[in-house]
Amino acid sequence: MAPISTETDALLTPRRQRTRERLIDAAYDVFAEEGVHASTVEQVCERAGFTRGAFYSNFTSKEELFAALMERQQDILLAALATKVDALGPQLEKVTKPLDEDGLGELLLTFFIGPMDDRTWCLIDHEFRLMALRDPEVAIVFRTHQEQFETSLITIVQRALDSVGRTFVVPTGVGVRVLASLYQDMLQRGIRDGHAVRDQEDARTTMARLVLAITRPV
Repeated sequence: MAPISTETDALLTPRRQRTRERLIDAAYDVFAEEGVHASTVEQVCERAGFTRGAFYSNFTSKEELFAALMERQQDILLAALATKVDALGPQLEKVTKPLDEDGLGELLLTFFIGPMDDRTWCLIDHEFRLMALRDPEVAIVFRTHQEQFETSLITIVQRALDSVGRTFVVPTGVGVRVLASLYQDMLQRGIRDGHAVRDQEDARTTMARLVLAITRPV
């Protein structure tokens, strides 16, 4: 397999950037529907309305396209979560009493639901994780993306905790991974059962109790 790399936007002409974005948009749907291994460059090109020549002018392989897709989606997710944290302050100003378990659980669901409550994103993320387990080269790319993503996510989650006056009693990175893993588990159960995370009876309590267990008041 050719080495996987991603090209920075600053090096691209506007026309080429638009072409790449259309290919990435098409890959988002095709990879989720077919799986990365089962899907083909031709399927992505057909969905995007381009030829194979246009594809190989922008990406050396399907794997490189996948890496670019993951990078873009992670950026979108982080931006959405950061916006939600910015909105926490005004929300908390309206609270007239200390947050109880239900109130904290509702805040947590509001924080996670939306940017992370996405069936397509869940499928693609798991595709990336499986590829990283199977292919050492993909594993290197995955680790780099994951480290960058977690570094940014830690900052955002810490800001959210600061807003509610709590701090982790475990290393921050561990706490963030535990929270994200719990939410991903609830999301997957919801996808299998055909309902949203918010509709799960124990979603609020489970999230709140975990946060209370691994954090303390500042």
